[in-house]
Amino acid sequence: MSTQAAVLLAAGHGTRLGRDKPTLLFNGESLLARHIRQARLAGVTEFVVVAGLHNEDHIRQITAAIPDPHEIEVVLQQGPDAHAAAATGLEHIADRDAAFVCGITDIVPDDTYLTMAVSAADPGLTIAAFVLEHPFVGGMLDFHPGTHNIRRIVERPPGGCPPGRLVNIWIHHLAGADFVPQIAQRTRELGDYEEAVNEALARGSHGRAHIISDWEAVKDPASLTRAHARFPASGPTAAA
Repeated sequence: MSTQAAVLLAAGHGTRLGRDKPTLLFNGESLLARHIRQARLAGVTEFVVVAGLHNEDHIRQITAAIPDPHEIEVVLQQGPDAHAAAATGLEHIADRDAAFVCGITDIVPDDTYLTMAVSAADPGLTIAAFVLEHPFVGGMLDFHPGTHNIRRIVERPPGGCPPGRLVNIWIHHLAGADFVPQIAQRTRELGDYEEAVNEALARGSHGRAHIISDWEAVKDPASLTRAHARFPASGPTAAA
């Protein structure tokens, strides 16, 4: 599938980590630059980067130093949280037939965007997923029995997501001339991206998990240490 657009959510504060995460250097490049480089491997040529008031200037500095910066538009988040950031970004690409939505802080293999685009549900939603090795405070995926077809996203279940479940990695692929604007509109109306996705799935939209070979989410200093162990530096890096 040809997917030319990506929304990158870069407005978080990184409270647990103690610093702004999108501008964090990982193996010589910022997390933001890393995701842009990886998405370009899948043919993405149009990026909407959603920044916050606290880091907009720094985000613009980073994107200006990345090759082909004319492909990257930086916009200011309109609203209070990550759901508002998703709505802001999606509203800028709501007329596209397919797009990625990415939360920036997930460290994944370089071929993740490419393999997702190739195998993406069309129309519908494809979510990068990984079998949890330790409890996780984020979301996990709930499936129709005996399949990897997603029934819903379970966000922050009580006690956290247990080992052995498939984590909801916020690298999502949305496809369909009606599906992309639907998620954009309902995210803004509901004030919750996952709720908008779950509503679409409950109404019959197709959702599929795309299981990747490795993953770590940068949440705090311990997770950053694990990420460096799982993804040691190798090869050329993009601008930081």
